[in-house]
Amino acid sequence: MDNDFKYGLLKQCREYLQLSPLDVVKRLYEHGLDISEDTVRNWEEGKTTPDADSLPALATVLKVKVHEFYGS
Repeated sequence: MDNDFKYGLLKQCREYLQLSPLDVVKRLYEHGLDISEDTVRNWEEGKTTPDADSLPALATVLKVKVHEFYGS
């Protein structure tokens, strides 16, 4: 687990955009990523960290920049 990753930001952004985990999955699929709702939930709960291939698409879907997921 990457302690510098802002796991809470994922859920915060998703909820702000009024997206369900399934909505995020569908939008990521449009960006060529085939992930499950469980994966999105695991990211939000800090159980796993999105990989480098997923981050750009995830940032686009959640309307943030990749670097916003890191740091204090």
